[in-house]
This record gives sequence, structure tokens and C-alpha cells, in this order.
Amino acid sequence: MRFAILSDIHSNWEAFSEVLRKIDVLEAEKIICLGDIVGYNADPQICMDKIFVRADDMIRGNHDKAVSGLVSTGCFNEVAGKAIRWTRKSLKEKNITQLKELKKGPLLIEEKFLICHGSPMDEDLYILYESTVEESFQYINTYYPDIKICFFGHTHIPAIIEENGRAYTPPPVFSPEEKRCYLINPGSVGQARDGIPLASFGIFDDENSTYEHFRIPYPLKETQKKILDAGLPRFLAERLALGK
Repeated sequence: MRFAILSDIHSNWEAFSEVLRKIDVLEAEKIICLGDIVGYNADPQICMDKIFVRADDMIRGNHDKAVSGLVSTGCFNEVAGKAIRWTRKSLKEKNITQLKELKKGPLLIEEKFLICHGSPMDEDLYILYESTVEESFQYINTYYPDIKICFFGHTHIPAIIEENGRAYTPPPVFSPEEKRCYLINPGSVGQARDGIPLASFGIFDDENSTYEHFRIPYPLKETQKKILDAGLPRFLAERLALGK
């Protein structure tokens, strides 16, 4: 089975639509979303409409929770908070309900791999430090001892982290070792933060045991114009071009 792994779409339709086209070309059989469908950018409605049709499994992200009212915007910075409030006003009530009803991670997919938004033990926790990496692997080994791959999002930075090993940017094609456990971040569809202003996602083939990483160009200036026309903070448009 070929699974397309997506995360952090963040209402960027130009990026998301290009990723969907690429997924169709690659003939992925299922689409898995790691959360944060909305937030930051100016197309929450169409992104929600499409992901709820196309995705086979989804979990919620922190922006999804905030837009749906499950958590306060008080824990977000001023720019993110403004985008969340704008998004909430822009969506239909049914979309708010859809976000509210998204599953909480971690979620086991077909007994093959685990998905989470932040970390397996805390959906809002960023996997950025060695201590969090160690805690994540310990959690997986304790509660999912037969699972060797956990896909996560939230940081917007593509990464492969080996248990008792190193962390690195995913190569175009990666073959996991059978007995080693991995944390894999496909990067962000809608808001890159690793200095490369492209849409990022991955394809996991469980039969061939490969993970392919893709970066896709999209009409970034169109996304920027929509942000500015919507009255969202200028910083959100500027950061897209920087990939930060």
C-alpha cells in the first residue's frame, strides 16, 4: 500500500492543490493527514472541503483545535491568534464541527505505523530536543512495541530521526532498517520552515518498505496576495517566500 503522508496544510490552497496533483501522479492509494488543516493562510474553506473528501485518516492539530474553540488562542502568538480568529469567522458552522470532531493523536494506521501531530505522548509538544526524542521512542516502545515508524508534524521541518541514532533531512528515497524505530516528519504542505519555500510531503510504501520525500513548487505569490487581500498579517505572506 502506498500512503501519502501530509501535514500542516494551513489553509494554503495553492500548495495543497499542487500536492494533490502530484499524489495522483504518484498513484498513492491512501492519504493520511497529520493535522493543522487550517490557520495562517487565506483558503480554509476549500482546503477543508478537499481534505475531508480525499483523506482516509486524519488527526487534529493545535490550530484545528483553536479554530474549533476546543482551546483558547491565548497560547498562540499575536499573528497566529489573529489568523485563527479570522479563520473561525470565515468557515461555515459545519466546518467548525468537523474540526471539533477530528481524532486526537496518536493514531495507529492499519497496524502498520503510528501518526501524531506533535509527539506521540502529547499532541501539542514539539519534537525538537533530544529529551523529547528519547521520550517519544520510549512511549512508542511501551505502548506500540510492534510499530517501527511514527509520522509526526507540527514543526514544519522535514526530518528522519533514528532511535539511538542521528537526525537528518529525508533523502529522495529512504529505506528504513527493519529492526530500528523511526520518527519521520514529512514537513509542511502550506508553510515551510526549513528555508526551502516549497510544499513538502511524503509517500510511504509499506510493501517495499520505502519512504519517498517530495518538495513541490506552487504559485506562492498568489497565496501571498490572498493573505494580504484578506487583511491577514503581512508577516504571514512574507514568511512564505523565506520558508521560515
